[in-house]
Amino acid sequence: MKQSLWAIAAAACFSIMGAFVKFCTEDLGSFELVFYRSLFGAIFIAFVVAGSGGTLKTEHFRHHIVRSLLGVTSVALWFYALSQMHFGTCMTLIYTTPLFMALNFIILAKCKGERAPWAVVLAIVTGFIGICLVMKPGLGAAYWQMKQMGRLNEPSYRIVFYFCVLGMVFAAVGTVATTGFHVPNLTGIAGLLGMGLFATLGQICTTRSYAYGNMLLSSCLGFSAVPFSVIFGVTLFDESVDPLSLFGMTLILIAGMSAAVATKRMEAKQEAAEFASKKTS
Repeated sequence: MKQSLWAIAAAACFSIMGAFVKFCTEDLGSFELVFYRSLFGAIFIAFVVAGSGGTLKTEHFRHHIVRSLLGVTSVALWFYALSQMHFGTCMTLIYTTPLFMALNFIILAKCKGERAPWAVVLAIVTGFIGICLVMKPGLGAAYWQMKQMGRLNEPSYRIVFYFCVLGMVFAAVGTVATTGFHVPNLTGIAGLLGMGLFATLGQICTTRSYAYGNMLLSSCLGFSAVPFSVIFGVTLFDESVDPLSLFGMTLILIAGMSAAVATKRMEAKQEAAEFASKKTS
């Protein structure tokens, strides 16, 4: 459960990243932004690993390729959607991911003859309702890959490093095939540096949360990105918050706390069952 709490730190980092992206989207294309984000992350992690005496060698390169391809495509589509769609609609659609993840857990539990984690699923649905109230939308597979690599004991920094390196390759191809590269101005450079730093920190936190924590709890705690975004919007861009948005943020916080409590109870029951099984055997 404790590893899942990294999702809150990731939400804060990605919210700050989104503020920096605003300085760049008018001059740079979606794949170009992914390229610079990946470049910063690869350099940053390489220096950290070199200084700490770690290693970037891996025996699971194929998994990194699949995870990176899915991740780069998702991020590029996200940046493109932010530049083309109503912001509330875009952010709401992005946070439908946990709903599909919850559906997967229900189906898997039913197939195994187990009880579905309905308390956490309810918390996720509640959090999504809160997001709809905050964002007011105008319209009526990468996480699983990270979890699999976590089971292979791949450290989070190595997962993020190969995501960044392979992301540069995929994004460079996408940039050349679409908008081409541009020379950013001083404002664009500042935005790229800020975006790269907080995107890298957010990716590391997300990887730790999903690879080593409870996926459903991590999904629900990830909803906290919306209140963070609203707070930054008020403090940095003088945006206003209405009572309906405040109620939505309250629902998101309740959903996160409910998911945490439900997950803790589930883990306690599993530990008790495992202890009883060992004791009888």
